[in-house]
Amino acid sequence: MAAWRSLGISQLWKKFFGFGYRSNELPPSAGQNPTQRRKMKQSSEALYISAYGQTDLGLVRKNNEDSFLIVDLTEGAESAGSSALNFAAGERGGLLMVADGMGGAEAGEVASRMAVQLVCRYLRSDRFDSRQTFVASLKNSIEQANQNIHQEGEKNEERKGMGTTLTAAGVYGGELFFAQVGDSRGYLVRNGSIVQMTQDQSLVAHLVASGVLTPEKAKVDRRRNVILQALGAQKQVDVAVSVVELKRGDCAVLCSDGLSGKVEAEEMTGILQGSAGTDEACRQLIDLAKQRGGEDNITVIIAKFDGEKLLLPAPDEVPTYTEIKEDSHAQC
Repeated sequence: MAAWRSLGISQLWKKFFGFGYRSNELPPSAGQNPTQRRKMKQSSEALYISAYGQTDLGLVRKNNEDSFLIVDLTEGAESAGSSALNFAAGERGGLLMVADGMGGAEAGEVASRMAVQLVCRYLRSDRFDSRQTFVASLKNSIEQANQNIHQEGEKNEERKGMGTTLTAAGVYGGELFFAQVGDSRGYLVRNGSIVQMTQDQSLVAHLVASGVLTPEKAKVDRRRNVILQALGAQKQVDVAVSVVELKRGDCAVLCSDGLSGKVEAEEMTGILQGSAGTDEACRQLIDLAKQRGGEDNITVIIAKFDGEKLLLPAPDEVPTYTEIKEDSHAQC
């Protein structure tokens, strides 16, 4: 993400979306290590996650300001480098995160790294035993990370004004919860169809939604780098959360705009279907973004889901985006 990226955070966010956390009620072949497999045998239901992440400097930037993290929240294993993490999702589930930093010098790199590390730390230390408490813990962890990053920017002149996007995907109880700040993206692929499970918190995304811009014009609009929220930019942040019920064979893709700005969603699906594994798919996606200019850092996580806990999808079933609204009082 360019250091000059505009942030009309509190003003634009309040103007376009309102300064409140909006959303509905909570809607109703991966590997595993021997220890995790023995534990999962205690239950007839298992959910396996096979995830791989990779980040690339691109062809123009001098620093890589992107960060990512893959975490087994039950056993504590994690991956922040170009390596796979295969695990059975235990009682605390799993977590995938991509962050795209901004700021002078190396401040963006610091902000994105702090974001994924702090969210992981806070979520690991929190207690949750239901889908509602998991969502609350995920949201609170991001809010706490925001405060820490903001304070670091305030006390360190070289890091003043630093910030980062964050897209997190938490696996819990057979569902995948996306938590969003900024314009990095999360997708879900099912039966060859890909659906964006996050909404870009950007000016052009709002203009497209309101009919002022077409999606085609938005891709070249000079305001496409204006985002409405970033962790660390303000004392408070509104975390948008959505949820999808996982099905066997589902595949999640999380990425920074270094990828989504160069590769269309349907192209991602084609590469996923034609690749031998998640590592190969990551490399091919990054290579394609670089072939098309590679002006920004490029980061992608691909995760596949399988196991007896998940139902098989219907032959023509596609994922459904469902926003979780804070004003819901439904019992889950």
